[in-house]
This record gives sequence, C-alpha cells and structure tokens, in this order.
Amino acid sequence: MNNCTETLQGYIVDIICIRKYPQNETVERARAHKRDCALAGHCAESGFGLIDEEGRVALLDPKATLQVLEKIRNSPRNRGIKLQVKREMETGGEMGTVEVEEIHQY
Repeated sequence: MNNCTETLQGYIVDIICIRKYPQNETVERARAHKRDCALAGHCAESGFGLIDEEGRVALLDPKATLQVLEKIRNSPRNRGIKLQVKREMETGGEMGTVEVEEIHQY
C-alpha cells in the first residue's frame, strides 16, 4: 500500500448498528449482522463501515454507499457479508472508495 491507495476488508455493517455494539462484541455481532438490517432505509442512509477480525472499524465515505448496497443486495449470504474496499486519495486529501467487492466465504 502506498500513501495514495489502500485496501480494506471486513464485515459490512451500517453505522447505526456499529454505534450500538459493545466494543467486546463488535466482531461477533458483525458476523451475525443481517442483510435485511443493512438494507433498511434508515440503516442504509446512515452509511457503512467495515469491521475486521480484530474488531477495528473503518468508516466508509458516503460515495461508497451505492456500491455497498449493490453488493449486499446481490450477495448469496443473509448475514455476515464480508467486503473488500479499495480507496484512493482524492483532490482535497480525503480517501474515496473506487471499488467494492464481496469476499466469498465457503
């Protein structure tokens, strides 16, 4: 990874739910987070974050939301959807999402 790009992986969870999770249950709850919850209007509107296996949270930029929603809708999984997000530095010095892919778990 250089200073201008990064790739993040983790369970996708809406920000409303992330705020509700106790720190010591973050990973467990992210694994169980349901597709229907993420697609609910108020949850989807709150934006999304990724929770990795160590419980670290990476909040995604608003422009990621449409790509994330598409991956959630098309996922064969009903819960614990894992995504990989590629971000690049944009004009103005902020990281912006350029690619979202599902990590298929078997």
